[in-house]
Amino acid sequence: MKKIALLAAGVLCAVFLHTQATCLAADEQEVYSKSEVIVAGADTARLATDLYLPKGTGPFSCILFRTPYNKNGAKGDAERFVKKGYAVVAQDVRGTGKSGAPFYPFRYERADGLATLAWIRRQPWSNGRVGGWGGSYVGFTQWVISDQLNAVTALVTTADMYDAFYPSGLFSLATSLNWGLIMNHPKLKPEQILAAYHRLPLSIVDDSTGAANAFLEDWLQHETNDSYWRSFSFRQPVNTPVLSIGGWYDMFLEAQIKDFVNLGKKRHPDSRLIIGPFAHGQIAIPTDFGDAAKLDRFMDLARAFVDNHVKHPDAVLPYSDSLMSRPFAFFIIHGNRWVLSKQWPPEQSNPVRYYLGPKGTLSTNKPTKAERATFVYDPQNPYPSLGGTFLGMGVGPAWQNSNVERTDQVVFESDTLSAALTLLGPLQAELYVASDAASTDFFACLQDVQPDGKIVNIQEGGQKVQGGKKIRCIRFSLWAAGYQLAAGHKLRLVICSSLFPRYNRNLNNGEPIYSAAHSRIANQTISWGPKHPSHLILPIMP
Repeated sequence: MKKIALLAAGVLCAVFLHTQATCLAADEQEVYSKSEVIVAGADTARLATDLYLPKGTGPFSCILFRTPYNKNGAKGDAERFVKKGYAVVAQDVRGTGKSGAPFYPFRYERADGLATLAWIRRQPWSNGRVGGWGGSYVGFTQWVISDQLNAVTALVTTADMYDAFYPSGLFSLATSLNWGLIMNHPKLKPEQILAAYHRLPLSIVDDSTGAANAFLEDWLQHETNDSYWRSFSFRQPVNTPVLSIGGWYDMFLEAQIKDFVNLGKKRHPDSRLIIGPFAHGQIAIPTDFGDAAKLDRFMDLARAFVDNHVKHPDAVLPYSDSLMSRPFAFFIIHGNRWVLSKQWPPEQSNPVRYYLGPKGTLSTNKPTKAERATFVYDPQNPYPSLGGTFLGMGVGPAWQNSNVERTDQVVFESDTLSAALTLLGPLQAELYVASDAASTDFFACLQDVQPDGKIVNIQEGGQKVQGGKKIRCIRFSLWAAGYQLAAGHKLRLVICSSLFPRYNRNLNNGEPIYSAAHSRIANQTISWGPKHPSHLILPIMP
């Protein structure tokens, strides 16, 4: 069985690996030259930069790759481009690799990126045309200067870091610690990070690892999308051609869709959003999506896109791959096929309400009787997240059966499907809830029950709720999906109050997450019926 494609391979962050430098072979030196130079960033920061130049007189179009993961890791992609006649600039961002000054994620990327662009365009070998390349953090370094690039290849990334670390306003604990701690202290062991998940208050998490972490402390102290996070947002309308490739199980999925949609009316006619069966780490279970989702296909697409808009923009060639024939292309997981669309949400889907009903049913029938269910949420024994959209090990699809016997959940299931059911588009929940806690969270988890009883996650989402025993309606996103349930399967909905450690556990006291140290038990209520029609809105393809 082939594991789910990891779009990170070759171009994204290798969080736990640092690629070592490799010497050039003699035959490579005949094709291109490589030298290390220092580029002055903003505030005269010294940015270590590898310059790859083709043989010949030039001038050349250029590929820019700015990374916090060691510029030596760009060698493979750099060689592919330089052998096609591009100059390539691979740079260690400020505070990483050989570049000077302290590392503070996101803060200096626009200023340093603009300084590097200006340096490139002053060089005698440059024709002034520069395209960005790479994903994850490297993709963010493109978004921050997207208004000045000639092409953007935004691979599993986002332009807005608040949405990455606080999706729906909920702190993404596992992603933040998996990345933030290791970037600050690369020698940390995995067991130290796992132990850090459980530290309270979160203000001591960095102390417990033996290394003070200024940026992680700032993330924790800025729970809302305030001026701190807005300084790291570059989601804006630009007419630069953008190729955005995301994954249904990727940590950036929700934010990446927003990035593309927010290009707005200025969006270049050749810009594309492609969402495949990708994740941001190693998945928990083996999955085979066939040749239609092979990683090489998307790398070839990205290189063709760069060729058209950076190397020869006056002689744009038609794309040989049908995925580029529409603005949007979506892979259907387990359908192993692509759907091409002209918009988001896709025109092929219709929103259908699935109501919570009596005896734990989930159907399109409106309930006629008022009912409710209760459960107890204890932050000291939080509901475990299994798989899902985060960064690390065990991401993406995962078996959920180990949670079946837990009592801190309410479960609803559909009838067994008589025909395949395909979901394509945004997933939403509208729930009527109450709690006796000062502040708490509610999560909705959409799952697929297979005929053999195995349960796998499709998608999930949640929302923070201010307490009060009065019933209130909450509406929130369960992100989005391109997913097919086969005949004989069932839809399953789990409602709970934590998904730990994917998200930070709410301690139910209404205190800031930075300083909250003491928890209390919360009594949670879900209501449904004529006056409280709790339901999901699912995008169903006829």
